[in-house]
Amino acid sequence: MTVTKLFLIGNFTAPSTWIALIIAFILSYIAVRLKFGKQSANRFGDAIFYVIIIWKLSVIITDFKIVINAPFALLYFNGGIIGFILGLSFVAFRTWLDWQKKRIDKDMLVALFIGAVSVQAVFQVMMALLNEGSLFARVGTAVVFLSLLFFIWKNIEQSESHIVQLSLLFMAAHVFVAVIQPKGLMNPPLLVTVLIGLFFTLLFVKEPIGQTEGGKAG
Repeated sequence: MTVTKLFLIGNFTAPSTWIALIIAFILSYIAVRLKFGKQSANRFGDAIFYVIIIWKLSVIITDFKIVINAPFALLYFNGGIIGFILGLSFVAFRTWLDWQKKRIDKDMLVALFIGAVSVQAVFQVMMALLNEGSLFARVGTAVVFLSLLFFIWKNIEQSESHIVQLSLLFMAAHVFVAVIQPKGLMNPPLLVTVLIGLFFTLLFVKEPIGQTEGGKAG
């Protein structure tokens, strides 16, 4: 959805994207904590922390001159979609490395996937609620993502064996929604969804060699 509203918090003006993202992070963390436990929630919380920090600090790369001339710009600006993808890339690499070294198991990956889907779904619903625009686009966005979220959480017990299908469903649902949104397929959040979906799909399609062999041996 297109940003049409800004919110004044004290002396600070925040776009609706920030408000929607903060709410999505908080609600998704709580949901993961309640369903998967403290360890998975902590891992998910760490992922959120790294994404936010890298997203904020990446302004040094995207707008170096501004930061040099005004260091306090770090507090007010961020690296935009480039910085966000850099944050996601770091978290993805860290997750992949821990998966290869067997420091995390499938249950943890499922929790991270469900958390990621929840963040995107809640973010999209909040953007539809917080901003103005076509009623059809706003209602359609909310209905599709709430339905997606309900379906995935309802089938959460089978998520481990169906994670690839759920990843594909996640991407397909967002493509459908993007078509009815103002920016269409040229939509940064859609790119984020595709990257997340492909990442988890590849992880579950190609498991670590040692783990696969170990499962067969057992």
